[in-house]
Amino acid sequence: MTVFVPLLAFADNLNIASPYSRYGYGDILPTSVGAEKSMGGLGYGIRDHRVINPMNPASYSSIDSLTFMMNVGVSGTVNGLTDGQTKPYNQFRGRVDYVAFQFPLYKSLGLSFGLLPFSSVGYQYSSTYQLKDEEFSDASTVKQTFMGTGGFTQVYLGLSYDIMNRVAIGVNGKFMFGKIEHDRRVSFPDNPLYTSTAQSHIMNASTFLCDVGLQYHQPIKKDVLTVGATYSFKLPMNISSQIVTMTNKEAVNTTGYDFDFPNTVGVGVSYKMKEMLLLGVDFEWRDWSNARYFSCTDTLKTTYRVAFGVEYCYKYGSKRYTDNFRYRIGAKYGRSYAQINGNRYNEFGVTVGLGLPLRSSLTTINVYFEYSHRGDVKTVGIVEDCFNFGIDVSLNERWFVKRKLN
Repeated sequence: MTVFVPLLAFADNLNIASPYSRYGYGDILPTSVGAEKSMGGLGYGIRDHRVINPMNPASYSSIDSLTFMMNVGVSGTVNGLTDGQTKPYNQFRGRVDYVAFQFPLYKSLGLSFGLLPFSSVGYQYSSTYQLKDEEFSDASTVKQTFMGTGGFTQVYLGLSYDIMNRVAIGVNGKFMFGKIEHDRRVSFPDNPLYTSTAQSHIMNASTFLCDVGLQYHQPIKKDVLTVGATYSFKLPMNISSQIVTMTNKEAVNTTGYDFDFPNTVGVGVSYKMKEMLLLGVDFEWRDWSNARYFSCTDTLKTTYRVAFGVEYCYKYGSKRYTDNFRYRIGAKYGRSYAQINGNRYNEFGVTVGLGLPLRSSLTTINVYFEYSHRGDVKTVGIVEDCFNFGIDVSLNERWFVKRKLN
């Protein structure tokens, strides 16, 4: 009889981005861009002619009829990981987050398109066990190494139209693509009698998705109240899966599995007081528990996210440059869609940011910082503290003005 006894549950960490990304489709990333990232990731109830908001396609029609906009965002992340016994392990990584464009097609009709993240996978860690053979009373060391890379990306194209100057409707068509690879290796460093095993699990996505949005905006004297909602349709996803196992020979499993994108509902409210203060709150619900994952509906769990954000500008339009700075703060809280050791975990974060306008232009440089925390040593075994910082360039130029010649 052979018994496996763990020697160390979490050790020898190398090049870790986040071991939480090993589960499901990896870390599901927010689709907020620009200023909204520093306000807890708001979007559903945000309607502003100066920003691009892919979270709610109904917002595109708010664009000024003479304006062209572009957003590009880059970020860096420092992860701190610990199992409660070892010292925290820190890892840095940087990436280009998104690029988005928006411009008017006609009066009350706006168009937006761009490239947004959906999920990210990146981890590498190992654990060591003792393999005891009770029949011969000897033991061998077993080392397991887990590695994962990749992620899914979305290309979107959206349209929005204003109805009766108070209600806007919109739709996003999306094409999601990308590759995720999980590798697991089992080796026996001090016993050549056992055969090492390596297994690669590869997922390739190329699928179409769709979501619709609605916004109602009501002026209240010089203020504006906006209520927004979105719905993402449950659709089958075209994902191919391949498992390659190598021992003494290679074995390939290309069994076809079914995958679904879940029903997703997002609602949000914002209140804008002149150009001085913006308050907003969002709620998002994703029905992962009824979406197939490898043909099963008992792997992933229904999740939710709540976000709150504030933006403050001392005196918009002032000749004094610093009076036009936009100060932002936000918070978010959510529940995981994946399970570790049969347990789910909570995630929360706080954000701060600053909008720096360029002189004589509507273009803004947005900077933000985010601290987030997830996991619990008692339930999932690992705690992650994450520090994100990013820069976004929000280009806002009047490109459609007819020139007059004297």
